[in-house]
Amino acid sequence: MGYIFFALDIIIAVSIPLFVFYHYRRGRFSRAIWYMYWVGVAIGMIWEIGFYTVGPEFSANPAYLMLTELPFPLIILPLVHTLWDGGLFLVGVWLIYLLFKPPHLTRFRWSELGVMVLWGQSSELAVELIAVGTKSWVYTEQWWNPVLFRFAGLDITLAPQLVWLVAPIIFYFLALKINGKFSKTKTCSRP
Repeated sequence: MGYIFFALDIIIAVSIPLFVFYHYRRGRFSRAIWYMYWVGVAIGMIWEIGFYTVGPEFSANPAYLMLTELPFPLIILPLVHTLWDGGLFLVGVWLIYLLFKPPHLTRFRWSELGVMVLWGQSSELAVELIAVGTKSWVYTEQWWNPVLFRFAGLDITLAPQLVWLVAPIIFYFLALKINGKFSKTKTCSRP
């Protein structure tokens, strides 16, 4: 089951920037959306590489354990997960467009920020539950990463949830700046 998870993980991750690029080139996504995607990738890289450096290749007490042996070097996962992160942030933007009347991402709104944070929390929890449920990987209990609850006999921990509490807030404020810069020439298109 873990191999299927990792194969789908990589296929979808690589498809996300191709999807965004295709729609950007077709004029369906604005330049603001294009930049938001890459800002999301960059934000994701902070914790993806951070967690990688405290993982099983570098620590006797790693922050996570691989439950399925990978058929490729471990560094591939944080790199492709940054592509996922950019896409997850854009889904949050899409939810803002879906749930609220325009204008979108033009000024601070608690409702928009709330959607980004709720989406971040729910998507992180879903990813972690899927990874644990497929016996792909699991975060380990640390003094800085306490257990929230157990699922499928394994721990679901706090640190990833905290990351996806803070990261959408940072992304939201950067999205406001990006959209503000490009809205003078072209309105932010629906993702």
